[in-house]
Amino acid sequence: MTRQSSPGVVLHVCTRYQRGGSERRIQDSMRALPGLRHHLVVGADSDVELARRQTSADRVWLAPSLVRPLNPVRDLAALLSLWRLIRRGGYSLVLSHQSKAGVLARAIAAVPGSPPVVHSLSMASFGPGYGRGENWLFPRVERALGRSTAAYCVVGQDLAERFREVGVPPDRLHVVRSGLPLPAEVGPREEARRRLDQRHGTVPGRQLLCYVGSLEPRKNPLLLAQVLRELHDRLPDPPDLLVVGDGPERDLLVGRLDELGLAKHAVLTGHLSDPALVHDALRGADVTVLLSRTEGLPQVLVQSAAVGTPFVAFDVEGVREILDLGARGSAVPLDRLDDVVDAVTRWLATDALAEREPVADLGSWSPSTIGARYRAVLEPLLGGAVPPGGQPASPSS
Repeated sequence: MTRQSSPGVVLHVCTRYQRGGSERRIQDSMRALPGLRHHLVVGADSDVELARRQTSADRVWLAPSLVRPLNPVRDLAALLSLWRLIRRGGYSLVLSHQSKAGVLARAIAAVPGSPPVVHSLSMASFGPGYGRGENWLFPRVERALGRSTAAYCVVGQDLAERFREVGVPPDRLHVVRSGLPLPAEVGPREEARRRLDQRHGTVPGRQLLCYVGSLEPRKNPLLLAQVLRELHDRLPDPPDLLVVGDGPERDLLVGRLDELGLAKHAVLTGHLSDPALVHDALRGADVTVLLSRTEGLPQVLVQSAAVGTPFVAFDVEGVREILDLGARGSAVPLDRLDDVVDAVTRWLATDALAEREPVADLGSWSPSTIGARYRAVLEPLLGGAVPPGGQPASPSS
């Protein structure tokens, strides 16, 4: 049976819509094609109302069977539900976001008559930060799915290289950054620090480490307490710690700081929704610290580079890529906490902290560049779905 296409309608499938890089990529890809209609399917653990507020989707559906953990019964139900939706909707293109949604949508793409599927890659499911099981299974899964994936929009070059190494066709891998709010201009560091002291109660004149991100196991937030303890044992004038973010390990981090006698030397702000407040936190701090075991391209390090603050991070995907763009910082071997402490100590002592002007080339994160790169990947796959003038043809009911 020939599939009846509805030109100009794009389906996005996301495993979990909350707050993060994948969610920004959904918004970016929709903005890149404003003349088309967009539908969005989100998994069981999603904030549906947030998805409706943040995206330009005409329709948003919750898929209760779409979950992050491996669950054969629910996974099969999600696959069948998604297949029926794609078959009924006659979509011109499907964009999958996050691992589970990507596996399901690209499995359907192998069925004759299915629309092309583009997978948005924010992070790998295999690599140095993963266990033996993941590193055996997921490269094989990606190698198989690569045959039915029309294209990949990958957040960074390091991540694209990891997928090339497991057999994904190189000509299908396209680097498209994740949009994120960067400051239009950077004010004096002293003013940013003064606002931090007034707003969050950080101690004036004391050096400050800053962490921005989710407090979840993948990000290793509990290691922040250990690094701070080592610095306090080593330095005559040790720094304090500012933690911007929230997540399931918040209480564990608070407990660990208290156990190590550091409760008075750390401030946890919770999630800050205003980008200007995040920029102040990074600008006013002396060093940004990120100890994730896995990343695709760490967005907080891009923001840190944008305000001129050096960073210390485990050497995961994207860190050296940001350094190669001119950012100040240090990439440390995974799990080498002594090396983290050494690197932080060097940055705290360096005269470069007095300058603190942004020097990295972050032009590929401009909204216009991101939009142009999405269009370069997606428009050839849409065929006649994007008529002259950028307006979509009327979709069939």
